[in-house]
Amino acid sequence: MLKALPVWWPYDSTMAIQGSRIYHCNSNCSDLDVAVAFYEALGLRRVLRTVPSKNQSGEAFGLDEVAWDAWIMHSDDGLDGLSLDLLEWKTPLPTGTAPGLDGEPGYNRLMLSTPDIDATVKCAVAAGGTLIAGPREIDGGDARPIVAMMLDPDGIPVGLFQGEKTSIAQVVVNCADIDESLKYYQEVMGLSPLQDVTEMVWPGDLYGRDTDVTVRAVLLADKGSVFTVALVQWLDPAPKSAARVRGANELGIFRMAWSTTDCAADEAVIRAAGSIPFLPTEELSVGDEFPLLLVLFWPGPNGECLELIETTDRSGAL
Repeated sequence: MLKALPVWWPYDSTMAIQGSRIYHCNSNCSDLDVAVAFYEALGLRRVLRTVPSKNQSGEAFGLDEVAWDAWIMHSDDGLDGLSLDLLEWKTPLPTGTAPGLDGEPGYNRLMLSTPDIDATVKCAVAAGGTLIAGPREIDGGDARPIVAMMLDPDGIPVGLFQGEKTSIAQVVVNCADIDESLKYYQEVMGLSPLQDVTEMVWPGDLYGRDTDVTVRAVLLADKGSVFTVALVQWLDPAPKSAARVRGANELGIFRMAWSTTDCAADEAVIRAAGSIPFLPTEELSVGDEFPLLLVLFWPGPNGECLELIETTDRSGAL
Protein backbone atom coordinates (compact mmCIF):
# COMPACT_ATOMS: atom_id res chain seq x y z
CA MET A 1 0.00 0.00 0.00
CA LEU A 2 1.27 3.48 -0.88
CA LYS A 3 1.98 5.87 1.97
CA ALA A 4 -0.39 8.82 2.00
CA LEU A 5 1.04 12.23 1.19
CA PRO A 6 -0.42 15.30 2.93
CA VAL A 7 -3.78 16.65 1.73
CA TRP A 8 -3.49 20.40 1.32
CA TRP A 9 -5.95 23.27 1.27
CA PRO A 10 -8.70 23.33 -1.38
CA TYR A 11 -8.39 25.49 -4.45
CA ASP A 12 -9.04 29.19 -4.48
CA SER A 13 -10.52 29.90 -7.90
CA THR A 14 -9.26 33.48 -7.81
CA MET A 15 -5.64 32.33 -7.93
CA ALA A 16 -3.78 32.56 -11.21
CA ILE A 17 -2.45 29.04 -10.86
CA GLN A 18 -4.74 26.48 -9.27
CA GLY A 19 -2.07 25.37 -6.81
CA SER A 20 -3.81 25.14 -3.45
CA ARG A 21 -0.94 26.32 -1.27
CA ILE A 22 2.81 26.29 -0.78
CA TYR A 23 3.86 22.74 0.03
CA HIS A 24 7.51 22.98 1.06
CA CYS A 25 10.80 24.76 0.66
CA ASN A 26 13.84 22.71 -0.39
CA SER A 27 17.35 23.32 0.93
CA ASN A 28 20.33 21.43 -0.48
CA CYS A 29 22.95 20.25 2.02
CA SER A 30 26.33 18.52 1.78
CA ASP A 31 25.67 16.02 4.61
CA LEU A 32 22.07 15.10 5.40
CA ASP A 33 22.77 13.75 8.89
CA VAL A 34 24.63 16.92 9.90
CA ALA A 35 21.94 19.18 8.44
CA VAL A 36 19.12 17.23 10.13
CA ALA A 37 20.90 17.49 13.49
CA PHE A 38 21.20 21.27 13.10
CA TYR A 39 17.55 21.83 12.16
CA GLU A 40 16.42 19.49 14.94
CA ALA A 41 18.41 21.74 17.28
CA LEU A 42 16.23 24.60 15.99
CA GLY A 43 13.15 22.60 17.00
CA LEU A 44 12.10 20.97 13.72
CA ARG A 45 11.35 17.25 13.53
CA ARG A 46 11.71 14.58 10.88
CA VAL A 47 8.42 13.31 9.43
CA LEU A 48 9.08 11.76 6.00
CA ARG A 49 12.16 10.38 4.24
CA THR A 50 12.30 10.27 0.44
CA VAL A 51 14.96 8.08 -1.17
CA PRO A 52 14.29 6.95 -4.76
CA SER A 53 15.35 3.33 -5.25
CA LYS A 54 17.44 4.08 -8.34
CA ASN A 55 18.64 6.96 -10.50
CA GLN A 56 16.07 8.63 -12.75
CA SER A 57 15.96 11.32 -15.38
CA GLY A 58 16.79 14.76 -14.00
CA GLU A 59 15.72 16.79 -17.05
CA ALA A 60 12.89 18.40 -15.07
CA PHE A 61 15.59 19.85 -12.76
CA GLY A 62 17.84 20.86 -15.62
CA LEU A 63 20.13 17.88 -14.86
CA ASP A 64 20.90 14.63 -16.70
CA GLU A 65 20.42 11.86 -14.12
CA VAL A 66 19.51 12.30 -10.45
CA ALA A 67 19.46 10.49 -7.12
CA TRP A 68 19.12 11.92 -3.62
CA ASP A 69 18.45 11.26 0.05
CA ALA A 70 16.10 13.68 1.83
CA TRP A 71 14.12 14.32 4.99
CA ILE A 72 10.90 16.36 5.11
CA MET A 73 10.88 18.30 8.39
CA HIS A 74 7.99 20.02 10.17
CA SER A 75 7.64 22.52 12.99
CA ASP A 76 4.96 22.80 15.68
CA ASP A 77 2.58 23.97 12.91
CA GLY A 78 2.53 20.47 11.38
CA LEU A 79 0.75 20.29 8.02
CA ASP A 80 -0.61 23.83 8.48
CA GLY A 81 2.92 25.19 8.22
CA LEU A 82 5.73 25.16 5.72
CA SER A 83 7.72 21.93 5.44
CA LEU A 84 11.49 21.96 4.98
CA ASP A 85 12.80 19.47 2.41
CA LEU A 86 16.43 18.87 3.42
CA LEU A 87 18.10 17.14 0.48
CA GLU A 88 21.56 15.69 -0.08
CA TRP A 89 22.32 15.03 -3.73
CA LYS A 90 23.93 11.69 -4.54
CA THR A 91 23.88 12.06 -8.35
CA PRO A 92 25.20 14.58 -9.20
CA LEU A 93 27.04 15.49 -6.01
CA PRO A 94 26.35 18.81 -4.24
CA THR A 95 28.27 21.76 -5.61
CA GLY A 96 28.77 25.50 -5.20
CA THR A 97 28.50 27.66 -2.11
CA ALA A 98 25.42 28.91 -0.31
CA PRO A 99 24.25 32.51 -0.86
CA GLY A 100 25.66 34.90 1.71
CA LEU A 101 23.97 37.46 3.91
CA ASP A 102 23.74 40.00 1.11
CA GLY A 103 21.35 41.16 -1.58
CA GLU A 104 22.15 38.57 -4.27
CA PRO A 105 18.82 37.89 -6.05
CA GLY A 106 17.16 34.56 -5.32
CA TYR A 107 16.31 32.60 -2.19
CA ASN A 108 18.32 33.81 0.78
CA ARG A 109 17.11 32.34 4.07
CA LEU A 110 14.40 30.88 6.23
CA MET A 111 13.13 32.73 9.30
CA LEU A 112 12.10 30.55 12.25
CA SER A 113 10.32 31.50 15.44
CA THR A 114 11.30 29.79 18.68
CA PRO A 115 9.88 30.07 22.22
CA ASP A 116 13.35 30.19 23.81
CA ILE A 117 15.77 31.90 21.46
CA ASP A 118 18.76 31.82 23.84
CA ALA A 119 18.52 28.07 24.38
CA THR A 120 17.87 27.45 20.69
CA VAL A 121 20.94 29.41 19.62
CA LYS A 122 23.14 27.48 22.07
CA CYS A 123 21.81 24.15 20.78
CA ALA A 124 22.22 25.22 17.15
CA VAL A 125 25.84 26.32 17.67
CA ALA A 126 26.56 22.99 19.38
CA ALA A 127 25.08 21.26 16.31
CA GLY A 128 27.48 23.00 13.92
CA GLY A 129 25.82 26.36 13.31
CA THR A 130 27.62 29.71 13.27
CA LEU A 131 26.19 32.69 15.15
CA ILE A 132 26.47 35.96 13.20
CA ALA A 133 24.69 38.27 15.65
CA GLY A 134 22.20 38.23 18.54
CA PRO A 135 20.05 37.27 20.20
CA ARG A 136 19.11 40.88 20.84
CA GLU A 137 16.25 43.33 20.52
CA ILE A 138 15.84 45.32 17.33
CA ASP A 139 13.58 48.24 16.51
CA GLY A 140 10.56 46.76 14.75
CA GLY A 141 8.37 49.85 14.78
CA ASP A 142 5.45 48.99 17.07
CA ALA A 143 7.35 46.03 18.50
CA ARG A 144 10.90 45.22 19.58
CA PRO A 145 11.45 41.61 18.51
CA ILE A 146 14.37 39.58 19.82
CA VAL A 147 16.27 38.17 16.84
CA ALA A 148 19.43 36.30 15.92
CA MET A 149 21.12 35.49 12.61
CA MET A 150 22.97 32.24 12.03
CA LEU A 151 24.56 30.13 9.32
CA ASP A 152 23.79 26.42 9.16
CA PRO A 153 26.67 23.90 8.77
CA ASP A 154 26.74 24.56 5.01
CA GLY A 155 26.81 28.33 5.45
CA ILE A 156 23.12 28.78 4.55
CA PRO A 157 21.62 31.80 6.38
CA VAL A 158 18.90 31.15 8.97
CA GLY A 159 17.15 33.88 10.93
CA LEU A 160 15.55 33.33 14.35
CA PHE A 161 13.15 35.39 16.41
CA GLN A 162 11.46 34.92 19.77
CA GLY A 163 7.90 33.63 19.35
CA GLU A 164 5.24 31.55 21.05
CA LYS A 165 6.16 28.29 19.31
CA THR A 166 8.63 26.70 16.93
CA SER A 167 7.56 27.63 13.42
CA ILE A 168 9.04 28.08 9.95
CA ALA A 169 7.70 31.59 9.73
CA GLN A 170 9.10 33.01 6.51
CA VAL A 171 11.00 32.41 3.29
CA VAL A 172 13.10 35.41 2.20
CA VAL A 173 13.52 36.02 -1.54
CA ASN A 174 15.96 38.74 -2.59
CA CYS A 175 14.75 40.61 -5.66
CA ALA A 176 16.46 42.36 -8.55
CA ASP A 177 13.27 44.44 -8.96
CA ILE A 178 10.75 44.15 -6.13
CA ASP A 179 7.91 45.72 -8.09
CA GLU A 180 8.23 43.19 -10.92
CA SER A 181 8.57 40.35 -8.40
CA LEU A 182 5.49 41.48 -6.47
CA LYS A 183 3.47 41.59 -9.69
CA TYR A 184 4.60 38.05 -10.59
CA TYR A 185 3.88 36.52 -7.19
CA GLN A 186 0.46 38.16 -7.11
CA GLU A 187 -0.71 37.62 -10.68
CA VAL A 188 0.93 34.29 -11.49
CA MET A 189 1.46 32.55 -8.15
CA GLY A 190 -1.66 33.90 -6.47
CA LEU A 191 -0.08 35.27 -3.28
CA SER A 192 -1.61 38.24 -1.46
CA PRO A 193 0.45 41.13 -0.06
CA LEU A 194 -0.05 41.79 3.64
CA GLN A 195 1.25 45.36 3.41
CA ASP A 196 2.56 47.94 0.96
CA VAL A 197 6.13 47.78 -0.26
CA THR A 198 8.06 49.62 2.46
CA GLU A 199 11.55 51.07 2.60
CA MET A 200 13.32 50.23 5.86
CA VAL A 201 16.73 50.12 7.51
CA TRP A 202 18.02 46.85 8.95
CA PRO A 203 20.82 46.54 11.55
CA GLY A 204 24.06 45.79 9.71
CA ASP A 205 25.47 43.46 12.37
CA LEU A 206 22.77 40.88 11.59
CA TYR A 207 24.33 40.63 8.14
CA GLY A 208 27.94 40.69 9.28
CA ARG A 209 28.34 44.38 8.35
CA ASP A 210 29.60 47.46 10.15
CA THR A 211 26.95 49.69 8.57
CA ASP A 212 23.18 49.34 8.36
CA VAL A 213 21.35 47.99 5.31
CA THR A 214 18.59 49.85 3.45
CA VAL A 215 16.00 47.72 1.68
CA ARG A 216 12.51 47.75 0.16
CA ALA A 217 10.41 44.84 1.38
CA VAL A 218 6.91 43.37 1.34
CA LEU A 219 5.29 40.30 2.96
CA LEU A 220 2.96 37.96 1.06
CA ALA A 221 0.93 34.88 1.99
CA ASP A 222 -1.14 32.21 0.29
CA LYS A 223 -4.58 31.09 1.46
CA GLY A 224 -4.62 29.55 4.91
CA SER A 225 -0.89 29.61 5.52
CA VAL A 226 0.69 30.44 8.84
CA PHE A 227 3.91 31.67 7.23
CA THR A 228 4.88 34.42 4.79
CA VAL A 229 7.08 35.00 1.77
CA ALA A 230 9.22 38.12 2.12
CA LEU A 231 10.28 39.88 -1.07
CA VAL A 232 13.32 42.09 -0.41
CA GLN A 233 15.32 44.40 -2.66
CA TRP A 234 18.60 45.69 -1.28
CA LEU A 235 19.16 49.38 -2.02
CA ASP A 236 22.28 50.21 0.01
CA PRO A 237 24.50 48.39 -0.43
CA ALA A 238 23.20 47.30 -3.81
CA PRO A 239 23.63 43.66 -4.86
CA LYS A 240 27.00 42.89 -6.41
CA SER A 241 25.62 40.16 -8.67
CA ALA A 242 22.70 39.90 -11.07
CA ALA A 243 19.88 37.36 -10.91
CA ARG A 244 20.81 33.90 -12.14
CA VAL A 245 19.28 30.44 -12.16
CA ARG A 246 21.15 28.35 -9.60
CA GLY A 247 21.87 24.70 -10.34
CA ALA A 248 19.48 22.20 -8.79
CA ASN A 249 22.36 20.60 -6.85
CA GLU A 250 23.95 23.85 -5.60
CA LEU A 251 24.06 24.30 -1.84
CA GLY A 252 21.36 26.53 -0.38
CA ILE A 253 17.64 26.98 -0.81
CA PHE A 254 16.79 25.90 -4.35
CA ARG A 255 13.01 25.70 -4.76
CA MET A 256 9.61 26.45 -3.25
CA ALA A 257 6.80 24.05 -4.16
CA TRP A 258 3.05 24.48 -4.60
CA SER A 259 0.67 21.50 -4.53
CA THR A 260 -1.86 21.17 -7.36
CA THR A 261 -4.30 18.65 -8.82
CA ASP A 262 -3.80 19.80 -12.41
CA CYS A 263 -0.15 20.39 -13.19
CA ALA A 264 -0.81 20.58 -16.95
CA ALA A 265 -3.39 23.35 -16.58
CA ASP A 266 -1.13 25.33 -14.28
CA GLU A 267 1.76 24.84 -16.71
CA ALA A 268 -0.33 26.59 -19.36
CA VAL A 269 -0.87 29.54 -17.00
CA ILE A 270 2.84 29.74 -16.25
CA ARG A 271 3.81 29.64 -19.91
CA ALA A 272 1.20 32.27 -20.74
CA ALA A 273 2.90 34.53 -18.18
CA GLY A 274 6.15 34.21 -20.13
CA SER A 275 7.92 31.75 -17.82
CA ILE A 276 9.84 28.89 -19.47
CA PRO A 277 9.91 25.59 -17.50
CA PHE A 278 13.09 23.53 -17.55
CA LEU A 279 10.96 20.77 -19.10
CA PRO A 280 7.22 20.15 -19.62
CA THR A 281 5.35 18.46 -16.77
CA GLU A 282 7.34 15.34 -15.90
CA GLU A 283 6.91 12.20 -13.78
CA LEU A 284 9.08 11.93 -10.66
CA SER A 285 9.50 9.19 -8.04
CA VAL A 286 10.35 10.10 -4.44
CA GLY A 287 10.45 6.45 -3.32
CA ASP A 288 8.92 3.08 -4.17
CA GLU A 289 6.39 3.25 -1.32
CA PHE A 290 5.00 6.66 -2.33
CA PRO A 291 2.68 7.72 -5.16
CA LEU A 292 4.24 8.83 -8.42
CA LEU A 293 4.34 12.62 -8.74
CA LEU A 294 3.86 14.95 -11.68
CA VAL A 295 6.19 17.93 -11.31
CA LEU A 296 7.06 21.15 -13.06
CA PHE A 297 10.10 23.34 -12.35
CA TRP A 298 10.75 26.83 -13.70
CA PRO A 299 12.77 29.93 -12.76
CA GLY A 300 10.96 32.85 -11.13
CA PRO A 301 11.74 36.54 -11.74
CA ASN A 302 14.93 36.41 -9.65
CA GLY A 303 16.22 33.05 -10.85
CA GLU A 304 14.59 31.28 -7.88
CA CYS A 305 13.22 27.83 -8.76
CA LEU A 306 9.45 27.41 -8.38
CA GLU A 307 7.76 24.01 -8.44
CA LEU A 308 4.34 22.44 -8.88
CA ILE A 309 3.57 18.99 -7.46
CA GLU A 310 0.61 16.82 -8.44
CA THR A 311 0.09 13.50 -6.66
CA THR A 312 -1.12 10.62 -8.84
CA ASP A 313 -2.76 7.30 -7.87
CA ARG A 314 0.12 5.35 -9.43
CA SER A 315 3.08 3.79 -7.66
CA GLY A 316 6.41 5.59 -7.57
CA ALA A 317 8.30 2.30 -7.83
CA LEU A 318 11.07 2.55 -10.43
